[in-house]
Amino acid sequence: MYRILVVDDEKDERKVIRFLLKKFGFELEIVEAANGKEAFEALVRNPFDILLTDVKMPFVDGMELAMQVRKRYADMEIIFFSGYDDFSFVKKALTLRADNYILKPVKPEEFKQTMTEVMENIRKHKEEQEKREVNQLFIKKHILYRLLNQTPIDVLQNEYPYLSFDFLNDYNRMILVHSDTTFLDRLFEEENECFYELIRKATLDSKYDVINLNPFQIALLFKDNSRRLITYQQAAMQIQQKIQETYGINCVLSVSDHMNSPVQLAQTYSELESYLNDRFFYSDVFIYPIDTPLKDSKEYKEDECLLEKIEKSLQQADTVELEKKITIIIQKYDKRTKTSQGYLRFLFARLLQLFFQAMPEYSKDSMNRYIELMYSYKHFSDIKQTLLEVQRKVIKRLEEEKNSPKHVIGVVKQYIIENIEKDLGLDMLAEEVYLTPGYLSDKFKQETGSGINKYIKQVRMNKAEELLSNTNMKVNNISKTIGYKNDSYFIRIFREHFGVSPKKYRDMKSA
Repeated sequence: MYRILVVDDEKDERKVIRFLLKKFGFELEIVEAANGKEAFEALVRNPFDILLTDVKMPFVDGMELAMQVRKRYADMEIIFFSGYDDFSFVKKALTLRADNYILKPVKPEEFKQTMTEVMENIRKHKEEQEKREVNQLFIKKHILYRLLNQTPIDVLQNEYPYLSFDFLNDYNRMILVHSDTTFLDRLFEEENECFYELIRKATLDSKYDVINLNPFQIALLFKDNSRRLITYQQAAMQIQQKIQETYGINCVLSVSDHMNSPVQLAQTYSELESYLNDRFFYSDVFIYPIDTPLKDSKEYKEDECLLEKIEKSLQQADTVELEKKITIIIQKYDKRTKTSQGYLRFLFARLLQLFFQAMPEYSKDSMNRYIELMYSYKHFSDIKQTLLEVQRKVIKRLEEEKNSPKHVIGVVKQYIIENIEKDLGLDMLAEEVYLTPGYLSDKFKQETGSGINKYIKQVRMNKAEELLSNTNMKVNNISKTIGYKNDSYFIRIFREHFGVSPKKYRDMKSA
């Protein structure tokens, strides 16, 4: 319900206004004040939607009151009413953005029309404000999503120059919630209030935002509360238990340390994901990281770095670098008696897991059998032998893949996507993969059913569509970002592809 403050030094006049408001069915909470001073005190205590004030009053007149109100409440609706049919009052009222000026004695129909217009103005203003708030909330969550997915903060600040990024400083902790099913994604589609209530109760009303990262993960970003009664680890345990009890789903949660700066968001998310790698070995543990002294050791961190490099070599099919890194890690622990057997089994099981990820044709059961062998061996030489055996299979597969047309085309497609702003051409791409232009052109068409130039155009149009829909970048900047130096040419190509100009496309999307 909206609130109106009726200000007049004559009680009978205030009664008339109250009577008319009730008569015409305006649903308003009505508060009265006998003068401007009393009215301003009421406004300071509580906000109002409408100020209906007499012009001539003792202490503080209506004009002065309106001036003070405008400084404090820029969007409040103001209506003057007075027995003075004086143009100077009307003129001054207009400079204060008064919504109307009613003469005494008040004419009921005129009053009804004025109030109807004012109420409609308030409704429209509230709707616009809600839309702005929803849009701003959407943009902020979109920014958080992109930050977590490694978009540099300065890039986002350039894309949203009108938005203050100070809100990022509010976040001090992160909990990553992971499910092996698309359960979390379904919750977002259903806008499940029960789920949000569940988190709120588990965290004792902590302030947080939820970011839907993908069908299997959400991130809970907390605004630290120094008066917390439970730790974030305890909160995570309660969330996990509540999800299990309510939905029958076993989620795993990863809890961050305190974050001091927005630039830590992406790094923290990566760390939380890496903690979840351990769940493969702990089927009955749902909260990570597992608190062990080894986690903080220099040796553990060195091994984690080496595993990351091995994973990168596998992804890039760099068999030479892969063999080097495997040799380093084997030599590091060969005949090293001071390292615990448990950690060695864990480390080399992680390596096997990376190998099997590079061989999707192998089933999870096959991988599990090898992992079980790792934990059953009594000698390190057996672990080493099994690892090298699997490594040989992986390298053979990677070499075959590297020499296949499919792999080459994959490399070319990835290069196009990552370098779309460049002046791409067949000769340049052929040089990147050490093939002749003609051979590459033929193989690309065989594998994809499309010519290279057509594929480049499609990638550029997809990127243009994304930037027009999700950013406020100018059309000429988008043109350069996707590799078109000539804006007119880009607009023509875009119109041919989508049937409308870039500007029209953006307008349609935002409508």
